[in-house]
Amino acid sequence: MLAVMGYKNSFAYLFLINLLPIEISSLSLGSSNTHDIASLLENAKNIDDNLANGEKLGKYSESSWSNRLGTVLTPAANGVYTGDRAFYWNKIDVGGRMCVIQLDDGDLWVHSPVDLDQETKTAVDKLGTVKYVVSPNYEHLKYAKKWSKAYPDAFMWGCPGLTERLPDIEWEGEIPFGLLRPSESVNKLNNCWDFDVITPLHLKTENNPFTKTPFFNEVIFYHKPSKSLLTTDIYWNYPQVDGVPNSHLSGNNDDGGLAPSVPSIPFGSLLWKFGMDKIYLPFYKKLMINDRKYYDETIKVVLEEWDIDTLIPCHGDIIRGKEKIQQVLSSHFKIN
Repeated sequence: MLAVMGYKNSFAYLFLINLLPIEISSLSLGSSNTHDIASLLENAKNIDDNLANGEKLGKYSESSWSNRLGTVLTPAANGVYTGDRAFYWNKIDVGGRMCVIQLDDGDLWVHSPVDLDQETKTAVDKLGTVKYVVSPNYEHLKYAKKWSKAYPDAFMWGCPGLTERLPDIEWEGEIPFGLLRPSESVNKLNNCWDFDVITPLHLKTENNPFTKTPFFNEVIFYHKPSKSLLTTDIYWNYPQVDGVPNSHLSGNNDDGGLAPSVPSIPFGSLLWKFGMDKIYLPFYKKLMINDRKYYDETIKVVLEEWDIDTLIPCHGDIIRGKEKIQQVLSSHFKIN
């Protein structure tokens, strides 16, 4: 896309490679279930020796806004783990997050894989056998090939159009284009997981205004057992010291120790937020939504048909609590 768009190494390209987290007005934050958070934090101690020894931060990395706990994997919900990492664009840390879900049979489903260093591989292998690796859009595929080589028996799945973009990976298949509510026939794709457990939804509403081709082709996922929504670039949130998702939200989101506050946010990350708000937002509203009817139906599924307790974006902080998530997503998806 760099060559096609002609924005390589320019500030403008920042606004064309990521979907905007729509600015949120003042909202009151609901509280997380303290019992569940305590259980997840106890689980985190089984992953990280520092936490097991009573320290507040993990040993994998220094605590930062993109990995607040400093652990190689962090429990996010029952049977759901995240790999939180710094992710740099032109020296700006915009954060990155992988999600690993344990299926009932002990196999693992991996979403938007991060770099597979030895610590990450060891931690993942302790959870189970990697069976599915999913690249959910056109941008989150940097490490797909590395995971494919490390786990040759895993089934590689991508968003629509990805097999053509990355032909050197042995893909098992693509999520069907325009998939909104999976039917029984779609749910029986060969070597695919149960869509009743992890439900995909393809967002076909945004196009590159210059090439008139699909922009991200993102697929979002709803994990029914944990009531978790996984997003890539259709929703993310901005860094804050205390983990509050946006500067216009009031309250604290430290999640009882799972996402501790950090001393400061890098200036570049703050500048990135300003640019996205002031420059990219008008561009996004006017030029990128090309199918409003389908878009509205998509949002209806997310907000009215999925019972979401945990919102797990690839960029930013995890948000917990039904009421809070409804408020955040309702404001986020209100384009007009």
